[in-house]
Amino acid sequence: MREKIYVDRLFADYEDTPRIRDFKEEIIGNLRERVKDFMSKGLGEEEAFDRATAELGDITAIADDLGKKKRNEAIGQMYINAKVPFSKKTAAGLALATGLLLMGLGLAVLNYFTEPSDLLYYYISVFLLADAFALFTYFGLTQESISNYAMKSRRALMYGIIVFVGVLGEGIAIVSYFFSDMELPMVLGIEFALVFPAVCALVFLAATESDRKKPWVKAFTEFEVECEMLFEHTVDPDKAARFGVFSGGLWILAVAVFIMVGLAYDWWYALLVFLFAAAAQTMMVSTIFVKKKD
Repeated sequence: MREKIYVDRLFADYEDTPRIRDFKEEIIGNLRERVKDFMSKGLGEEEAFDRATAELGDITAIADDLGKKKRNEAIGQMYINAKVPFSKKTAAGLALATGLLLMGLGLAVLNYFTEPSDLLYYYISVFLLADAFALFTYFGLTQESISNYAMKSRRALMYGIIVFVGVLGEGIAIVSYFFSDMELPMVLGIEFALVFPAVCALVFLAATESDRKKPWVKAFTEFEVECEMLFEHTVDPDKAARFGVFSGGLWILAVAVFIMVGLAYDWWYALLVFLFAAAAQTMMVSTIFVKKKD
């Protein structure tokens, strides 16, 4: 009720048109969601309302001559300039992750220029880097942003563990291949034992991820949905689907060939694989989408 009174006062000097009424209803809905969000974090009702209204800014300045596209843009501007502060826990976690990242890189560089270098220090560097990426992932996902609500701690922790395992496995494989006498089959074994399961788990989590977008983002994307519908009417869906399947298969093959050529021969030669893949995809575009003249 308080939110409605507040918004009605903002638009007291405006003509009560259907467009203005719709706009006000959307603002009230977003304002209520924001108040509930602040209250769930421990703020009182008065303080939560003041914080939410402070984020709105001057919305009446863009209420004149409100078309559909302008309405969506206005909804987005309600929070687009709002700053979501970091909690002390998140700030400390990101600071720790940055420290681990710098320590890992510094130790690796120092060990590289030390004669003779010690393989153990490379593995310690990999462990520190894996910890850093895992912490960045966890605290990044549990931090609320302007467009998304924070992810639940348990699920974010799963993402962090998966990133840790994947980075650790990839780092061990690279160090073992370039700085030890480990044979290529053993290096690929490390990849399949650690990196491959991590990638599969990451795909599963991403596929089962719930929608964390805030209400204003959903309203703002209405225009994008209309553009997508227009695209579907101008591009043959069958051709687009076929192009997507072929492109996915092409780049999966390119990555696999890149890794094999890089490990077996030289990484500079392996880069040529992506040039051939890009050329092949360009030919696919001209073959699938460009209409031939009779």
